[in-house]
This record gives sequence, structure tokens and C-alpha cells, in this order.
Amino acid sequence: MNRRAAGWVLGAALLLAGGAVAWWWLAGRGGAAGARSPSAATVAGPPGERRTFDLYFPAESELLRAEHRDLEVPDSPKERIRKLVEALLAGPTQSGMERAFPAGVTLGSVQLSPDGTAYVDLRWADHPDPPGSGSSEEIQRIYSLVNTIAFNVPQAARVVVLWNGTQRMTLGGHLDTSRPLVPDRALLAR
Repeated sequence: MNRRAAGWVLGAALLLAGGAVAWWWLAGRGGAAGARSPSAATVAGPPGERRTFDLYFPAESELLRAEHRDLEVPDSPKERIRKLVEALLAGPTQSGMERAFPAGVTLGSVQLSPDGTAYVDLRWADHPDPPGSGSSEEIQRIYSLVNTIAFNVPQAARVVVLWNGTQRMTLGGHLDTSRPLVPDRALLAR
């Protein structure tokens, strides 16, 4: 086989492999645009039992405060993460706490790997970049998410935060989000 033919074969193989990776990526992140949308029952997940969870919200003194919240959650750890993050994004119901993320930030996909890494994709329509923040606000924002997931879902030991489908070096310029984050009890108000 001459070099030109080998180049064509290699190019075709790389194109095929790239297509397979793109298909896998999109299938794990809610599907490609124009794909058939799942039924409401699939999106909502299976019914579950009602349990009390602690959601961690930014509070005074640059710390996080727990808000006890009763949620109906399925047995699936991945779906439990989804319900917890959706409740966190809805904001606190008690005074003395603030929203972790601005209104309009929603949850895209959730993945949970066998090694205990949860991948959480946050989305904000018409905002390619995360909301601006100072260092303390960014730490509270990220760890409200990380602590809420890791302290309530034993199968999730660490969290990777994605923004509009992409893992960024940082969400606000202060905290390294290029690696999985583990919960931090030092940020909890006593």
C-alpha cells in the first residue's frame, strides 16, 4: 500500500472514530439537536420515596448553611443528584440564605461514573459564560453544589462542574474547576 492510500485509510478511520466519540458525547448529554424528545415519564424518572435532605446555600460570613428539604427522589443515584441540584437551583425557602446561582441557571445533564465522580452540567440560556463573582461568592456557589451532592448521595464522592457542556478551568476566575472537587466541611456554618 502506498503512502497516499494509507493516508486515506487513516483519515477515514479517524473520521469514523471522531463520529463515534461525538455520538457517545451527545447521547450522554441529552441527545443531539433534533433528536426525538423523551416522554415526560422518562424525564421525570421513576417515582420514589419522600426523604429529607440537606441543601447547602450561601449564607453570612462566607459560609454555607443547610436547609432541610423534603424531596421525592428515586432510588437511582443519578436521578437523586438531578432532583437535588434542581431543588438547589430553585433557591432557598428560608431567610438568611441566598441562591447559589442566578435565576435562569438550569441543569442540563447528569452523569455518574463508576469511580464516584458526578458530572453536573449547568446551563444558562443566552449566557456563554458563568455569572461573574468574587472569590468568596464563587467558592460558596461551587461548594453549595458539591456539598449538596456529595453529602446526600453516597455514590458521588466528587463532582465535576460543567458549564454549557464544557469543563472550564474556572467558573469565575478564582477556583480551579478543571478537576473533580470533593466536599469541604470547613465551609459549613455551625
